[in-house]
Amino acid sequence: MIKAKSEPQLKQFAGFWTLTGQPVGGQEWSVEEKIRRAKDVGFVAMGGGASAEIADAVRAAGMDYICYIDANEQTWRERLAAAATTKCARVNVQLWDHDTPPRVAVKTWIKMMEAARKMKLEIDLEVHRDTCTETPEKTWEIARLYQRATGRRCRFCFDFSHFAVVKHIAPPYANRLLEHPELIRFARQMHFRPFNGHHCQVPMTDGHGNLSPEGRYYLEFVDALLACWLQGARGGEVLYVCPENGPIPHGYGLSCFPNVWDDAVFLAREVDKLWQKNLAAWRQRKA
Repeated sequence: MIKAKSEPQLKQFAGFWTLTGQPVGGQEWSVEEKIRRAKDVGFVAMGGGASAEIADAVRAAGMDYICYIDANEQTWRERLAAAATTKCARVNVQLWDHDTPPRVAVKTWIKMMEAARKMKLEIDLEVHRDTCTETPEKTWEIARLYQRATGRRCRFCFDFSHFAVVKHIAPPYANRLLEHPELIRFARQMHFRPFNGHHCQVPMTDGHGNLSPEGRYYLEFVDALLACWLQGARGGEVLYVCPENGPIPHGYGLSCFPNVWDDAVFLAREVDKLWQKNLAAWRQRKA
């Protein structure tokens, strides 16, 4: 039997972004209160900007920190230096712009990867609109060019909500979105925002704690995604996952949505159930 300590791990982290404006209609929680609330509902890490002070507060609560930065050829050095001050578990990077050619993005990413290794930073290239990874075609070309230049796979942070909207897909989503399983299995960070082919964020619940129809289709995709990732797990890997709901002030959440933080907590619990189900299947394969 596989020893428990060598099993792959799922670590779910709460985004400070999702906690923006919480509680709705009241005075916003302090950073310390947000950390306490996230830990109380089961999150083991938190994600936010390159703030050493906030990262220290998160670690003081016994949680990991995930640092978010953006970068281009002119800014990547200072952005990585700022991320290093947070002593984070991973760095999420939004790189360049929507009109940046893949060959240009890859040149910057190679430099960032080399610098990150020297700084002992684990960095992930996020799949996101209005960046160099805006479309599947650009993302896969970046992966191809990076591997050709370095002999290594490119490590992405996948947020499939962006691809779903760009490609205008209908459920089931997995047959269109999981077309490069080798890159998915190499990932160590993902953002789980409920989506459909028309909206990069949809409600997980009906506002009364019940799963929405759109949420059901999304969970079917998450189930397939976790199964895909675990197919490549040998043991000991850690996958950081953020149930990432955008707040109303940033346009992801709409005024008619249920509370986005409550929905994120609901999603985290559903993801954990799917993880346990797929981990049990992984144990059976390894037995």
